[in-house]
Amino acid sequence: TFYIRDEETGMFWSPTPRPAGSPSGYVCRHGFGYSVFEHYQAGISSELHTYVAMDAPVKFVVIKLRNHSRRLRRLSLSGYWELVLGEWRHANLMHIATETDPHSGALFARNAYGREYAKRIVFAKVSEREHSVTGNRTEFIGRNGSLANPAAMRRKRLSGKTGAGLDPCMAIQAPIELAEGQEREIVFIFGAARDTGEAQHFIQQYGGAAGARQALEAVWGYWNHALGAVHVETPDAALDVLANGWLVYQTLSC
Repeated sequence: TFYIRDEETGMFWSPTPRPAGSPSGYVCRHGFGYSVFEHYQAGISSELHTYVAMDAPVKFVVIKLRNHSRRLRRLSLSGYWELVLGEWRHANLMHIATETDPHSGALFARNAYGREYAKRIVFAKVSEREHSVTGNRTEFIGRNGSLANPAAMRRKRLSGKTGAGLDPCMAIQAPIELAEGQEREIVFIFGAARDTGEAQHFIQQYGGAAGARQALEAVWGYWNHALGAVHVETPDAALDVLANGWLVYQTLSC
């Protein structure tokens, strides 16, 4: 899940309807291979695109923020992922260890005791150079807290604490400054790799705006090619809408 916070007032909300949605409403659009969530609050518009690379186990969340107010805005953008790395979270959490990669600044997680993927690495990365992290779920949510109102939204930054023996998660928070009328695009990636080297390769390839855009264009290209192979025209326009794309997409993607 993701959070936008106004650093001056402490007000925060999600760029998606949950878990900390605002009453001002959201526009949710679903296309072939991607989804978009649009929202406007407190003079800030956000547009969240999410999709998965066609040729790598990497998920993207690309968030565009635009300042519509007539002054400089200081915000933060936070991403949070809970970790399972096995069949059941409660059975694996004691074995999950997190760390910060010194080369990329990404968060890594391993479960050395996992039966299937003991040597694999899960990684999370934000495109912003300046950011803080934590691998401690209890720190982020807070005791008796919830994702609708996490404790991390009442702290200036994340502690940087990682390691073994924690209630594991991955959380990254980046400060964002927007001048009047300015728009910025921030890329979060979350993925899995066979080892550290492959993880660093994926991060280098996909961790910035150019790599994220290239991956999205590959998604568009794949589905346009796959779904363009069959085209039907019937007397029922509604049937045409379903048959030309959506039913085939639903079958293939499932």
